Amino acid sequence: MILDKYLSTKGRQIDEKVNLSAGTLAWGLEAKKRTQKEPDFINGTIGSATEDDGTLMVLPTLMRELQELTADQLFAYANMRGQNEFVQAWKKDTLESYPINLRKKAEKLSTLPITVCGGLTGGLTITGQLFLNENDVLLSPNSRWGNVDNVFYKNQNLREVTYNLVDKEGNLSFSDLISKLKESEKTEKRVGVYLNFPNNPSGISPNLEQINKFKEYIQDIKIPAIIILDDAYENYVYEKDVLDHSVFPYLIGINDNIITIKVDGTSKRFCAYGARLGNVSLGFGIERSEEEKHQVRETIAKVARTNTSSAPRGIQEALTNVLTDSKKYEQIKKEKERNLQILTRRYKLIKKLGEEEENQILKPVNFNSGFFSYYLIKNQQSASEISAKLMEKGLGTVPFVNVKNGLNGVRVAFCSISEQRMEQAINMLYSIDI
Repeated sequence: MILDKYLSTKGRQIDEKVNLSAGTLAWGLEAKKRTQKEPDFINGTIGSATEDDGTLMVLPTLMRELQELTADQLFAYANMRGQNEFVQAWKKDTLESYPINLRKKAEKLSTLPITVCGGLTGGLTITGQLFLNENDVLLSPNSRWGNVDNVFYKNQNLREVTYNLVDKEGNLSFSDLISKLKESEKTEKRVGVYLNFPNNPSGISPNLEQINKFKEYIQDIKIPAIIILDDAYENYVYEKDVLDHSVFPYLIGINDNIITIKVDGTSKRFCAYGARLGNVSLGFGIERSEEEKHQVRETIAKVARTNTSSAPRGIQEALTNVLTDSKKYEQIKKEKERNLQILTRRYKLIKKLGEEEENQILKPVNFNSGFFSYYLIKNQQSASEISAKLMEKGLGTVPFVNVKNGLNGVRVAFCSISEQRMEQAINMLYSIDI
């Protein structure tokens, strides 16, 4: 390695541990190549919602606003904390996604967001830097996307403790997380908890009873707990008995030992994947004064400043125009609902087709939300082998394999497969045999 004598310890560590030739990006790249060569190839790797013709699913109202921005609005530097009108509008839009009875509580017990460059990943990065020391425990689910490991464990050197969010039957459970928290209370001075709903890759979200069970335990926690919410796919929910909004308002105002950090962004909420705009908001365990909330927000802003200085200006300006204009806001809500209905139909179809088929190798988890369906491997085969076979058959999928934490399954992105091709995709998926 020609850089050996120049690399810092951190640089060497990242170079050795982070693998760009594996994971979602690598499988997606291979599937994209196949799609270009083979017109009938079905690409179920893409974590972006697409129209039936394969083009990106976007919001026309936002597109128009971006096209109409002035040069100053598009190219000027943004406020390092986020454009003031934007963060106010973003918080208002977030609050309106919660049940009415939770909105005042969420507003009172949380800060305005701080914008971050690099999308939601940028938000996770500064959250880890701000609240967790090297070798602090971060509890994360067995079902998680690969960049969680890259950010927290391979870059920031947090101590990995995995909890089983998805059990062997494919159901969501907080029991193991509660058990691991109890262990951490005995041995650690503080603990971090990573939650991601709808979960990537499993497509699972909790119901109210499940989140209340978790809430009931943490209300008595005795050590400082930092709960990190990855809300990338919030609001994409397809079953009535599942929470169709962030769990954030349930996990604040519980205990002064708990802070809850909500990390979200424009990628999925407004189908603006390449805008790379993330937001970080902090929720408190008890009520705080406006001055205290301001101080906390300034601290978050300082960490954001030392990482990426400020976030992109154009997307903030365009979204501000949409979110603060009642007619445009109503129109974009209709466009979002239209997209949600398309994904709901795809979800119901892939669920129905999966229930009609049976396979000796694959077991679908009880997915109910997000962009993905997920299948556990029943035997000892590696999910990577399964995905490689499926690639040859004409279906691109992403394997999630982690021997250490017991993760071994295949993810299918139904968000990017048209209804017309869904049955073909499931037939290929379930044609895999021993």
